[in-house]
Amino acid sequence: MTSKHYVVAAIWMAIVAVPALSVAQHHDLTHQQPADENAQVGFGIFPVGNSLGPEPLCLVVGTTYTFPGTPPVTRPAVAADIGGPNDPCSYKNHLLTPEEVTVFKGGQVTLQVHGGGHAPAIYEVSKDTTRDDIGQYLCPGFDRTLPAQFHPCRTGLNAPPNPPPTGAANAAAAHDIADGKGDIVIVAAAADTSPTGNRVWSEPGRLMAAGGIQFANGGTTVANGELIAYRFLKTGRYLVICMNRSHFLNDWMFGFVNVVGGN
Repeated sequence: MTSKHYVVAAIWMAIVAVPALSVAQHHDLTHQQPADENAQVGFGIFPVGNSLGPEPLCLVVGTTYTFPGTPPVTRPAVAADIGGPNDPCSYKNHLLTPEEVTVFKGGQVTLQVHGGGHAPAIYEVSKDTTRDDIGQYLCPGFDRTLPAQFHPCRTGLNAPPNPPPTGAANAAAAHDIADGKGDIVIVAAAADTSPTGNRVWSEPGRLMAAGGIQFANGGTTVANGELIAYRFLKTGRYLVICMNRSHFLNDWMFGFVNVVGGN
């Protein structure tokens, strides 16, 4: 082979290799942001103000509603109702801030739990797993930026003439949740067969789980300020969820931790 042929062959190999390398990097999502030694994540947000509005379905303090119960109770809403299980806008509280962090191997992530009824759990997932990969197994089509009336798995008090909430059925159903490679990482048994009822309790592969305090009857007691820390000793991509069935399965309350560096 002449020197000219060597040059042509080298150029051709470089052209072929660059797209392959780009594709490989595209599928590894663990290096999309600078890494920190440690990170803090807000797990939910504090219900603030008289309403999570301005959507008309959101509960408003002082407005009278009929709350479910045995028997149902008609009363004015109080501050503790805002963002609670009877508020159709409660999904605005069910998020992690930020939704993705990156730490070095050996780094610690502290979850600052805000609001009531939360229960964190951690699972390892493939490095190419995206939010949509997980979300397609939860409440398909959920968009946090839209008003409550467009939530496809809405819960809370119904406000005619809007359609009745469908979130209760979705949260109670069984869900097998896979990562970006298609491997099942969470098996959410149906609520009526789960030993923990309101929890997505999937133990295989789970690295950590912590319980939360539920809203008391009438929505007058909310737990705030709990701190939960976990140190990541292995590189990879990790899914952090809220095990509350409605928060996770209806409202996509989950985020990711990337762990980089080392072997």
